[in-house]
Amino acid sequence: MILISHRGNITGPNKEMENNPEYIEKTLKMGYDVEVDVWCFGDGGYWLGHDKPQYHVDESFLHNKKLWCHAKNIQGLYSMLEDSIHCF
Repeated sequence: MILISHRGNITGPNKEMENNPEYIEKTLKMGYDVEVDVWCFGDGGYWLGHDKPQYHVDESFLHNKKLWCHAKNIQGLYSMLEDSIHCF
């Protein structure tokens, strides 16, 4: 069975920490997969955040096979597909 955390949450919403890379890393270390919200604007950089881009992350961060990357804009989807990042 795969348990997938929503934005790093495992015990209910935590709006202050959702999509925070440190929060996500902690959840991954606990053995969960994590769905994250990803933005990209064509500058080669990726950002995490639900309603807006908040946390800049390197492409290498998103190549973790335990991440489920939710494209929040069309450029993000195209960029992640081009970079072979697991996304939807």
